[in-house]
Amino acid sequence: MRGMGSGRKAFGMLTVCALAVGAAIAAAPSAGSAQGTVAGRISIQEKAGEKTADFANTVVYLEPRNGAARTTEAKAQMAINGRNFAPRVRVITVGSTVDYPNQDPFTHNVFSTTPGALFDLGAYGSGTSKSNQFRKPGAYPIYCNVHAKMTGYVVVVNTPWYTQSTNDGRWELAKVPAGKYTLTVWHERAQPVISEIDIPVTGLATIETKLDASGYKEVAHKDKVGKDYSTHGVVY
Repeated sequence: MRGMGSGRKAFGMLTVCALAVGAAIAAAPSAGSAQGTVAGRISIQEKAGEKTADFANTVVYLEPRNGAARTTEAKAQMAINGRNFAPRVRVITVGSTVDYPNQDPFTHNVFSTTPGALFDLGAYGSGTSKSNQFRKPGAYPIYCNVHAKMTGYVVVVNTPWYTQSTNDGRWELAKVPAGKYTLTVWHERAQPVISEIDIPVTGLATIETKLDASGYKEVAHKDKVGKDYSTHGVVY
């Protein structure tokens, strides 16, 4: 460790850190605790005269307030088909990897310029796939350097309790241990809504969350080097 004056001091600090991490994990709700189902419904305030058509892109997750929850790394997929990411939104745990198989008959170049998830997979053709591992929590926009209108989102969470809502805004999380949690509801067109909730052993089934997308305005993003896209006469 940098700046340590002696091996004894370094060992002491490592011991303290290990104890602190162990205490944090021990304080978090465990799978052995009494478990229940947590459920709710999302509503989204739109501009006058508009109706919500993308409830399924809403991400909901619970983080224990009294310590870190154990998560496992996994593999997920966002296929590229018809110049779209499918699904448009994918939620994963920290350390997980997302594959981007190209199912179109032409080339794509998946990238992100968001701090915490900077990557550029380069150009690759039809029938091939490339992947990226996400090591930090956050919501990361994903683009294609060939097609300006291709946008997807990878939401990385540090908890095993996460889901996406159904097409009518309903969501459900099963086997959630009783305890104190921070509930986050995220959607690409609204500011996330964050609240603290106490979950009893019987669970909760009446959580209502309202997001405000009435001020949302789509803004064109830059290419992977920070410049406007050159369409060369191709609109999309």
